Amino acid sequence: SMERSTKREVEQFQQWAGSCGAQWDDGFCLQEQMVDGNEDYFAATTTGAAQGSCVLYVPAGMILSSANVAQEYEGYVDAPLRILNMMGPSLYPQFMLFLKILVEYEKGDESPYKPWLEALPRKWNTAISMDEFCISQLPPYLKSLCMIERNRLDIFRQALGAFQYVSSETKANADAVRFAYNVAFTRSWQSDDGDYRIVPVADMLNHDFPDNAVLTYDESGGCAVYAKENVAPGAALTLSYGNPANPSRFLASYGFLNDAQAAFCKKLIIGPSQELKDIGYDPDRMLFYTADGSISQEVWDVFLFSMLEKNPDLANVKDAFYQAHMTGDEQTKGAIHSQYQQDTVGALLQHVNEMIDEVHEQTVKMDAHDSVKHPRLPLLKKHHAMVTSTFTKVRDYLVSIQE
Repeated sequence: SMERSTKREVEQFQQWAGSCGAQWDDGFCLQEQMVDGNEDYFAATTTGAAQGSCVLYVPAGMILSSANVAQEYEGYVDAPLRILNMMGPSLYPQFMLFLKILVEYEKGDESPYKPWLEALPRKWNTAISMDEFCISQLPPYLKSLCMIERNRLDIFRQALGAFQYVSSETKANADAVRFAYNVAFTRSWQSDDGDYRIVPVADMLNHDFPDNAVLTYDESGGCAVYAKENVAPGAALTLSYGNPANPSRFLASYGFLNDAQAAFCKKLIIGPSQELKDIGYDPDRMLFYTADGSISQEVWDVFLFSMLEKNPDLANVKDAFYQAHMTGDEQTKGAIHSQYQQDTVGALLQHVNEMIDEVHEQTVKMDAHDSVKHPRLPLLKKHHAMVTSTFTKVRDYLVSIQE
């Protein structure tokens, strides 16, 4: 069942995994917790683990591999892949896993993966799971990330329509299609050879940065999970899902909000020039720090350069700044920053104040709506509170510079 209230059969899943040859140390366990209103299970160790020790082994026969799926469906996915090519070939591996999950879902009791499928969540907070009201109450950057995910799902749906080994009924089941998409993108990891794999049991390792575990694959294709460091008794076993300084990306793609030490400054520039990209226009580098509101150098550089680009009378200054940046001439860069510091601070303050006001208005609108009808609202409010807190600290820091 795809009902949100469906109980996750984790105990049966563990029994199945053991019968399939999965092995774990005595302290390995799957623990339950509530995260943002959703039931969550995560891998942990009750006894602790020594650095370098193997805490889990999953045999190749349990692992879903995009390369193996492509081989299994060879000759039957040409039409879907032509449609998928609209988004580029980089999504082929996830699409293969998406198809496999739907095929196994449709098999029901006949699927060898049924115990794993029944242990997976039915409640998601990812971009494709949000309703239209929730999407409408997102700041521009987070909304842009969510729309990328939703557009990608639309392409997957179109490509699925050309795959003959999934029934029309399943293709029309929006909950099942979203489920398969969420599983393919949130529970797969890319291996060194470019293959994307879902490793049942190991897919219960949650995100953290720095993480304390690592996945390796042996010659048979089996997956071993090793402790990267000494892990204390009772601690979660974790993997890094990506850059921790971009909580909006985690929210859109994975449906959770991490405790970030820094966040993208939310400055969106449509069609940035290559020079601006060279200067540092990159969400992973343009950071506001959540603890004290300090600002990364890339933010200062991009805001200044963006202003210089817009003023033809300052073309020579812009060129000098660019050359200084590209050649590592910090003295010239510093001199130009000093000359235009008040202008840069003013532009940053305007951006920060506009963002605080926008997020406040969105929060007020969300407060007026029922979180039972819109179950992702509590998480989005948490995100907006994080943005407000960080941007308020940044504003205070900028005001102190002006004074």
